Amino acid sequence: MISVADPCVAVGILAGLKGMGPHRLDRLLQRYDPLTALAVIADGTAPPSVADVVLRREWQTSVTNADPAVVARRLAASAITVTYRGHPDHPPRLANDLDPAPVLFRRGRGLSGPEPKVAVIGTRRATGLGREVARELGFGLSAAGVRVVSGLAIGVDGAAHYGAVAAEGAAPLAVVGGGPDVIYPKRHAGLWASVINVGTLGSEAPPGAPPVAWRFPARNRLIAALADLVVVVESRAVGGSMLTVNEAIRRGREVMAVPGSVRNPAAVGTNRLISEGCAPVTSVDDVLVGLGLMGAVPTVPNEPLGVANPPSVPEHLRSVLDAVDDGPTSMEEICVRSDLPVVVLLAAIDELVSLDLVVRDGVRVCRSSPSGDQS
Repeated sequence: MISVADPCVAVGILAGLKGMGPHRLDRLLQRYDPLTALAVIADGTAPPSVADVVLRREWQTSVTNADPAVVARRLAASAITVTYRGHPDHPPRLANDLDPAPVLFRRGRGLSGPEPKVAVIGTRRATGLGREVARELGFGLSAAGVRVVSGLAIGVDGAAHYGAVAAEGAAPLAVVGGGPDVIYPKRHAGLWASVINVGTLGSEAPPGAPPVAWRFPARNRLIAALADLVVVVESRAVGGSMLTVNEAIRRGREVMAVPGSVRNPAAVGTNRLISEGCAPVTSVDDVLVGLGLMGAVPTVPNEPLGVANPPSVPEHLRSVLDAVDDGPTSMEEICVRSDLPVVVLLAAIDELVSLDLVVRDGVRVCRSSPSGDQS
């Protein structure tokens, strides 16, 4: 018979069982404390209301063969704090949510504190301008004392957290889809370390859990639950960002959106949100107004998003750069808009590339993101 004395280790074992999603785990922890829940699974007396007989038998085998010492070492190795339903430090917003999160595996700081929280979300396939706007929002909100919540994905999420970390203001909060010790995507290893060092990284998934597809929609509901307000920077018509928006609406959270070019496919979702009544975001102060915080906290200079510190553009190249949209733009479109001969246009594009003002995307051209962007 398995012997476990630490409820945090018990939760780690329970959360890692095959088919043990948030709903099943919540039903167990509403009825039992973690040690008792593990014991009833191990002795085969778990109630049928939790799972069917086949799954309960599979759990029984898995729990019997589990090594608590391995789980304990993994928690300790990454300094993971475990809170769960009934634990005094488990966030009330997660425990009392429409779809409760019965457990949180956390690295870094706790979630308690008076700071407001704003989710800055958007597509992974963000444009350079979209990433720049997300980074400016992350920086400005954090500098104004707002905790920036996002998912540490590439694109908008990562850019928002790069900004929040750089501000050295309110602690960023990341909610990830896999175990809190499983870095995904790998290119964000440095960003993960930075967020953990100055803020909080949390997940429902236990240590070692891979970031499988079903965990990301589940993760999105936690972002919506933790945030006081949600800002969408860029989003296509469907996708993870819109799932988070729907979860925010279910919880009565305000949703705001950054307007984008009608030619930018990455702005279709945000422009639609604005047309349906969501407030537009053109500056950090717009978000602070949405939070009801204008005048309550110090703010950064209220510059329009995406245009602070514009790069120096040689005059003879300005018409060509102006012809390039937020998103990838075909050479044919640029030629028509700039009214330049093809030979002159190609030379101008080469010069803009050399100045790091645009990049080629196959046969198309798009504006560069600012130097140093790794999201």
